[in-house]
Amino acid sequence: MPLVLVGALGLLAAACGSDSKSGGATTTAGGATTTAAAATTTAAGGATTTAAGGGASTTKPGTSVGGVPEPCKPDEAFDEIEGKNAGQFLADLQCGSEKPLKASGDPIVIGFQNSQGDPAGSFPEYTAAAEAATKFINEELGGLGANPSKGVAGRPLKLETCFMAINPADSQKCANELAGKKPALVLSTLNFFGNQFPIYKQAGITALVGTPITIGDFTSPGVFSVGAGGGCLGVHTGLVFAATQFIKGKRVAVPWADTPPGVVCYYDLEKKPLDVLKGTVKGDAKLAGSIPDLEQIGVPIKPASPDVTPQATQVLDFKPDVIQFSAQGADCWNLVDAMGRLGWTPDKIPLILSTSCLDLQKMREAGDLAKGIYFVGSAGGSLSSPASITNPRIKLEAQTYVDKGKQFGMQDSDITKGFAGAGWGLLMGLYEQSGIIADSGKEVNAETLTAQYKGTDGNHLYGSVPFGCATAPAPYTAVCSSEVTYLQWDGEKMNVIEPVFSGLDLVAGTELKPGP
Repeated sequence: MPLVLVGALGLLAAACGSDSKSGGATTTAGGATTTAAAATTTAAGGATTTAAGGGASTTKPGTSVGGVPEPCKPDEAFDEIEGKNAGQFLADLQCGSEKPLKASGDPIVIGFQNSQGDPAGSFPEYTAAAEAATKFINEELGGLGANPSKGVAGRPLKLETCFMAINPADSQKCANELAGKKPALVLSTLNFFGNQFPIYKQAGITALVGTPITIGDFTSPGVFSVGAGGGCLGVHTGLVFAATQFIKGKRVAVPWADTPPGVVCYYDLEKKPLDVLKGTVKGDAKLAGSIPDLEQIGVPIKPASPDVTPQATQVLDFKPDVIQFSAQGADCWNLVDAMGRLGWTPDKIPLILSTSCLDLQKMREAGDLAKGIYFVGSAGGSLSSPASITNPRIKLEAQTYVDKGKQFGMQDSDITKGFAGAGWGLLMGLYEQSGIIADSGKEVNAETLTAQYKGTDGNHLYGSVPFGCATAPAPYTAVCSSEVTYLQWDGEKMNVIEPVFSGLDLVAGTELKPGP
């Protein structure tokens, strides 16, 4: 299943260390541009790299103490570097921990729809993180619409959950159940079908998506895909960019998750951009047609397959220069194991995985077979590994995730999985946007939350680079964040190779291709 981070933060990327090597990326001084939110550099071929990544500290000297605003003392100057409202949010984040502020009043109901309990796709860590974040928000940060820096409490967040199996009927059943609870918003983690959105639209409910993987996630009105890295839109185009521009592969093997969203993400966001690079599909990308001798193979893999030796054999028989794969964690490491038994190692043929594959326990168990594998995931840092993050803001947010996640009920095994970070970030983002609404003198409700998300442009995003729903690119008009990070596992930790880049340009000017 082709999924992100958090995402996860991942949702989602595991940017723990720092590496001075560029991984083959080049930058052009003439193309450097700066924005209010972060300093960016346009890389060769149209990728955008951002200095505010997990391995770079960009805080201006003198604007804050220790690289972040002091607790309870917002510093607006910080917003210029880390995104709108960053100074207020970071001051509140620390203030709530030092001076806990409990929510009061009538709760604000938020729906939460997650795939859980089905071998074809189950993400309980998403739920665990969301529930822990909810407790943190209510018991220490003052609830939705709070301002801890001023000691002003907001209303409790009430999370109404619905767990679905991987089938269309269950997706719709969950949507109807949650719509009946009249939530202010619904949080949709990752859904294989996208058929929940018409139900929410009919009920007048806005949906926030943590990990976008379907055409519905990318294009539906009344939907904001706010998960860092943009789901497979950002991650899969990032995989293609890394495979062809950083590793310089010309024979690219793409095993892919044979699920309903997997079909979309493979054909639209892996095969299509590779065809753009070859010149067989027209597009507006700066790199269009730049690799006319590029060859590729796609190999579908059913989720939870007990033996993927035939697929691994097909991948290796292609004699690729590079292999890229995105799926749920167990499927990723099944493929790695199968290729290893056939004689593959990361030294022989580079492998790039999405950070949805992150499972630190399995990576350590794999030993040398995992050492040297590359990852692409949401831009920023690994929330589960704050020790070696150098950006003060992201380091603080990562440490808060680890500490408060444990304090409010998360297990270590949940914290280190990619989608847990995505769940945490989704809830913390909602908390932050509700505070902006309340600080402006408005009531936090369905209408004001929808308007707030719709107007975001260069806003601070927990554990990642700034996001904006107002600037989502056509035809992917529901995706608010698409920048990613390129990393490598050294056997003990993740090292940043390219802090922030985007492969989104590779699908610029193309038509949606949801299948063969």
